[in-house]
Amino acid sequence: MSEAHALRRWLRSGLEAVHSSRGELDAINVFPVADSDTGTNVYLTLQEGSRAIARLPADASHRDVAAAFARGVLMGARGNSGVIVSQYLGALLRVLDDRGGLEEVDSHGIAQALARAAEAAYAAVSTPVEGTILTVARAAARSATDVAAERGTREAVIVAAVEGARAELARTPEKLPSAREAGVVDAGAAALVLQLEMLAETIAGPDALKDFPEVKWELPGRRRRTAQPGHLDHGQEHGGAYEVMFVAERAEDLRAQLIARLEEVGDSVTVTAGHGLVHAHVHTDHPHRAVDIAAETHAHQIVVRSIAMSIGNDRAATGVVALTVCPGLAEPLADAGAVVLVVPDPGALGRRDLARAVRDASGAEAIVVAGDAQLLGAARALAARKGRPRLVVIDASHEAHVIAAVAASALATPGEDVVALMRAAVAATTVADSTGDALDDDLDRIVDRDTDVVTLILGRGVEMGVADHARLSLEARAPEAEVVVHAGGQVWPPVLIGVEAAPG
Repeated sequence: MSEAHALRRWLRSGLEAVHSSRGELDAINVFPVADSDTGTNVYLTLQEGSRAIARLPADASHRDVAAAFARGVLMGARGNSGVIVSQYLGALLRVLDDRGGLEEVDSHGIAQALARAAEAAYAAVSTPVEGTILTVARAAARSATDVAAERGTREAVIVAAVEGARAELARTPEKLPSAREAGVVDAGAAALVLQLEMLAETIAGPDALKDFPEVKWELPGRRRRTAQPGHLDHGQEHGGAYEVMFVAERAEDLRAQLIARLEEVGDSVTVTAGHGLVHAHVHTDHPHRAVDIAAETHAHQIVVRSIAMSIGNDRAATGVVALTVCPGLAEPLADAGAVVLVVPDPGALGRRDLARAVRDASGAEAIVVAGDAQLLGAARALAARKGRPRLVVIDASHEAHVIAAVAASALATPGEDVVALMRAAVAATTVADSTGDALDDDLDRIVDRDTDVVTLILGRGVEMGVADHARLSLEARAPEAEVVVHAGGQVWPPVLIGVEAAPG
């Protein structure tokens, strides 16, 4: 039997526990924003760790399994809760491994692992808030430490940790106004308790907790208030209309700097480091600024989504993924409902980066539209692989096509063929590139009196005056045309052009 048998069993049962409770965790998610995705985010985070373990041989050592899982969850962490859980479990696994592994660790080792994990969770958050996953982590560590100090067995220590965590989970509505108002416990804290419960059953046996009462996630006599799709509760503790997440390699020494810079553009900032990686998360009203910070660290996996548009999304439905090299397009594309993957260097896009964005968009089927030929190729390669979610790739490789296709998907009504609408929007859009110096001539070649919309995407350093001049020039050629200008921020070409003809 592998020395990592117990470890694998715990990690698998932790994933399964969140999977079975995923819908309920999503439903009670009200902090930091009521975007109904805590269960999904924690599940997808743990799933990445599980995928990393699956690539190891069956006889892999405890250290190899722990390291693979820790790196997997760090790479694949989703949302605020996923980032914290990844840091918590990574720290916990390191101490368990240093103390002989899950099969051999003694009571003091378990207490130490829980204490280090709680410290790591707090360290991941720029502004810790009580009544959350952090408070529950600390309570579990304190209870475990107290029993270990009294020479309790390892079984007694981990059971005490669960008791302490459950007691603190029940108190989260007292400390967190949004949870109290909604009549629920904190969702991230509940997800962490599930992990600790599975650890207790792994160490102390499947009946270890049968005599201890579970905590109800909804307060008795309270009517849960649920968020509506496309609606943000501006009375909640934290704001920011967009969520930006990114991963950078060889940037661990930038952690403190990243925290400070991200706090300048938003809140709900978490930045974790380990295994040569930094994983950052922020809620912001200025996604392009967060994307710029990510690009400066040579990050990949720069994912942007609108929090309001994601509320109430059915993950069994088809999602849209927009791949773009233009940081400035993240906001309008996210506003139209797409999960946006910003790829400053298309040649460096990894399959896992794209797969992650696809899984963020949908659990069943995703439609991918790309603004670059290399990105289109990467999407096609991933679509050729079997598995879920199924991918449908729109045949387009220009940023103006991405804008048109995503806009068409946003206007689709229930029952309409979204793929057909997106393909029709691409077919109706003529595209071109311009250096800017001869923009009038470039527009002359593709604009006529039947033109309905002209989209200009300005590159880095291109002044808005270029677009103003183009508007004046277009008044004679296409007087009825609407001119839409985006500060795309691409390196090249200076101006990207899209021209849509009037219907009919």
